[in-house]
Amino acid sequence: MEHEELHEKLSAENERNRIGDIDVENENSDSANPAQLSDWQRRHEELAANREEIRNRIRNTQTGNVTLHPAKPQPSITDGDMSVAVYARVSTKSEEQVSSIENQTLYYSKKIEDTPNWTMQKIYSDEGKSGTSRKHRTAFNQMIEDAGKKDFDLIICASVSRFARNMSDCMNVIRQLKTKNPSHPVGVYFETENIYTLKEDSMQSLSIHAMLADWESATKSSRMFLSYDQRIIMGQYPVADLLGYRHTKDGRLIIQEDEAVTVRFIYMAALAGYGLTRIAEILTEKKRPTLKGRTEWNAGMVSSILTNERRWGDLEARKTVVVDYVDHKSKKNEGERVSAYVEGHHEGIVTPEIAKAAKMAVTSRATGYSIPDVRVISSGGLQGFVSVNPCFSGVNRDMMKTLSRVAYSDEEYAVIEKEARIINGAEHCKIVPMEFSGYYVPYSAYFIGRDTPTLTISLSRIKFNRECLERFAGVQFVELLYHPLLQMIVIRDSDEAHGFNWLSDKGSKVSSFSTKAFCQAVYEEMDWIKDYNFRFRGIMREREGHKAMAFYLDEPQVVKNKASRQAAESVNEEQAELSSRFIPITNSELKNLAETKRRRGLLYPFRKRRDYILDSLTYEDISRCGVVVDNPVIGSIPTKQDVLDEVDDLLMSM
Repeated sequence: MEHEELHEKLSAENERNRIGDIDVENENSDSANPAQLSDWQRRHEELAANREEIRNRIRNTQTGNVTLHPAKPQPSITDGDMSVAVYARVSTKSEEQVSSIENQTLYYSKKIEDTPNWTMQKIYSDEGKSGTSRKHRTAFNQMIEDAGKKDFDLIICASVSRFARNMSDCMNVIRQLKTKNPSHPVGVYFETENIYTLKEDSMQSLSIHAMLADWESATKSSRMFLSYDQRIIMGQYPVADLLGYRHTKDGRLIIQEDEAVTVRFIYMAALAGYGLTRIAEILTEKKRPTLKGRTEWNAGMVSSILTNERRWGDLEARKTVVVDYVDHKSKKNEGERVSAYVEGHHEGIVTPEIAKAAKMAVTSRATGYSIPDVRVISSGGLQGFVSVNPCFSGVNRDMMKTLSRVAYSDEEYAVIEKEARIINGAEHCKIVPMEFSGYYVPYSAYFIGRDTPTLTISLSRIKFNRECLERFAGVQFVELLYHPLLQMIVIRDSDEAHGFNWLSDKGSKVSSFSTKAFCQAVYEEMDWIKDYNFRFRGIMREREGHKAMAFYLDEPQVVKNKASRQAAESVNEEQAELSSRFIPITNSELKNLAETKRRRGLLYPFRKRRDYILDSLTYEDISRCGVVVDNPVIGSIPTKQDVLDEVDDLLMSM
């Protein structure tokens, strides 16, 4: 301690000595010649003179005839007469919050009435509106607009969080109210926080409370996410009223019969081939009410009902997730949060099969088709061929293989499956053919010329050339048959009940059809590279005026499109040398390009056998109808006539 005191004394003494030295130096400098002054001395004297001048100016200031006007005191909510507006908000329309907003209204009405200098102008209230954004807060936005018109002097609000839960919105609106009309600023009084925004010292306090309100909103959003996760995991799925259903407190959905008529009509009309716009027009004509009582319908409203899984008895929890709690932006839930799909959650107004078929019918409406029958030819020269409308979206690879299998016994299927593998080169034949053993016949694609009827398949369309259309001159309806094992397509003349229309509204033949689902199924079955299109030669057979044309899918002419040309540019040099002699058309060939040696033709005995199938076709084979079967992609649905009858009954009951 003694050492510290001694140190402090020495330091003080040194400082006094230093100052004394400077003073001595300055005193000596007074008598010095100005020309001999150092730069530091000159600047030091200039600063000293400036300081002395400031002191003298302040000391000599005259205030004799001045009249002072002191600043007004800080504004107060009790200053003078004020026209007062009230803002009240609740975030939901629950019973508890309804009472809350009513209590706020009564409380502030009485408070303004009891305050001598206040006059009630208007009460603005938003029910069921979030405070995180100004969007959809009609009353709030109207209040800000009225304030700009000088309709009132003061806004009273219970708390900062009732006014806004978005800090940015809160502070911007407060500044706008103060500066919109500088001569008539509008203040806001937050009763809970005792903040009056026209006071100069209010903004710091307000910014803190606005930040807390914003933070509380973000925390509440996180709590709701977690609560939703927990409820879904525990099987407590959220339900709400919708057209055709009312929900109970225990989470059940109960069918409302009168509204269910509207819902069922929408599905059955779609299944019958009605377009969305036509269905909406009928519902509007019939004045069928929506859940909220509207009687004007549009295509979007009809589509929304067709795609809602609750109408067929299922329930999907959390289809979307909110990505911004402030702007309430949401997106499709792609695994960001817990979700659930519950099949058979409640009684459906329609069956899942009808719902699926109705949606498929709508997607096929662009080509003018509804739900076509699916048929399988069970005997004869075309046994195992599946009759499908290629424009219908309800087909896939597994469905066509399953249906073709139905036409055979186990023994028959084993034989044809083996023959198919031999023809496709997947298996060798153990029987040595006696005739032209080991000889190959060129693929039929090599003989395609300008006068050859052809079928071209791309990933989304099928196209018939002009020669093919001319071979079927006078034919309006054509049926398409497909055999997934024999890898053949056959088209034959048909009627409206079994085929699709080749004629446009103007009577000319349509050469190209959108057939995305069918084409994708064929590409998948054939293992074709999706960057190519494929063209096939048609082989015509005619029996007693009935025509059929066959296309062998394992004998394609490759048609390169833009995507395939771009892909070819990326092939390395070694592959480029191979591809100059060989074009891989299947994915397996592409993976094993170096090892692949594609055949240049078909073995003659198998070409003869395949031609025999066509040559032996009889009139009965070409004209034989297939047996109607359930489409495994859809399931069991009513027949078309039953659907049309029910649509008529529903129209009569509405």
